[in-house]
Amino acid sequence: MNAKTLVLDQYARARRRLNTRLGLFMAALIPLPAILLRARFEPLQMLATVMGIALGVGIVYPAWWRSKHHPCREDGREKRARHIAVVCRTAAFGSLVGVMVSWVVGSNVSSWIALAFFATGTSAFIVSFEVEERWKRALQRQNAQTAADS
Repeated sequence: MNAKTLVLDQYARARRRLNTRLGLFMAALIPLPAILLRARFEPLQMLATVMGIALGVGIVYPAWWRSKHHPCREDGREKRARHIAVVCRTAAFGSLVGVMVSWVVGSNVSSWIALAFFATGTSAFIVSFEVEERWKRALQRQNAQTAADS
């Protein structure tokens, strides 16, 4: 095992710890809608509050953390993969919320709008996932080549 592989393994462990902490934080926020109802928030205020927190904790903070801790953070391909992931995941999350809101309206046109949101969100999520996987495969090839050259 070369040094770069060890660093990537340490990064993977630190990322799992981060995901565990963020998951526990989100679990602690389960009563938030009830608290907001008690505080007499309007439905759109509640939706915006919960969406903002979920977007920050689920997408923005992990991307920021990755930009500070990833071993290849200065590599242009890593930056591009990270930016594409943030944009696509944000679009997918917004589309999911659009699906739910459109579906609740209940008209025939809103069902088609919900379907369009669903297609957009699914496409954005798939693009995000594919970019991440290609970057991981490129890193693995690079590490394997470095190990073979040593």
